[in-house]
This record gives sequence, C-alpha cells and structure tokens, in this order.
Amino acid sequence: MFSEIRAVFSRRYLLQNTALEVFMANRTSVMFNFPDQATVKKVVYSLPRVGVGTSYGLPQARRISLATPRQLYKSSNMTQRWQRREISNFEYLMFLNTIAGRTYNDLNQYPVFPWVLTNYESEELDLTLPG
Repeated sequence: MFSEIRAVFSRRYLLQNTALEVFMANRTSVMFNFPDQATVKKVVYSLPRVGVGTSYGLPQARRISLATPRQLYKSSNMTQRWQRREISNFEYLMFLNTIAGRTYNDLNQYPVFPWVLTNYESEELDLTLPG
C-alpha cells in the first residue's frame, strides 16, 4: 500500500492544522484528521520517503508534507512546466489549489477556478467567440 502513495499534503480541518491528505497512484485521495499537530508529524515521519510530492516536482523529503504553500510553490517545478506547456491549465490550477490546501474531500476547502467570461451582459453566450 505504501508503494501506491504519490503525494501527502498537510491540510486544515475545522480551521485546525490537524489533517493529512494522501494521494494514491490510482488518482484517488483520502483525508485523515488527527487529534493534534503532534500526531500529524508522527504520521508524516512514519511514512516512507517516496510519495510526498514527487508528482508535483517536489523533493522526496518527509518535511515537504509539512511545508507551507509558499515553500511548496518555491520547491516545485510546476510553473516552469506550465510555461513550457508540458501541463494543462487545469493541471496547473489543480496544483495551485492542492498546495493552497484546497481539496474535493472537504466542502469548506473546495478547489476554486477563475471565470473566463468577459461578456456579463448578454442573456445568451456565443461560445465560439473568444472571451
């Protein structure tokens, strides 16, 4: 089972930093909430080194799981991959949502995506037109 782990990220649950989200190879994820932050750290340090963010271009280090969003952003290569068009806009936005702590596993932290419309006046939109 540990070999199936692709990424582990620290999460907030009920405004407390007491949760972890584990991303698996089959593209599923599971969020666990713990009694306190000390328990979260114990769990992170008991996990194998693989699977703490390698799919996001992050180093294989347990401490990455406990890093801040700013540290995760600076440690990854995702912006460069997006600029080189190696990943889609959706993948890049999901990366930003993920490191910001947003997840489908918590309705309070659901991912956000920008609106790309420029015409807010018409009752009907012609989707063949740009913007």
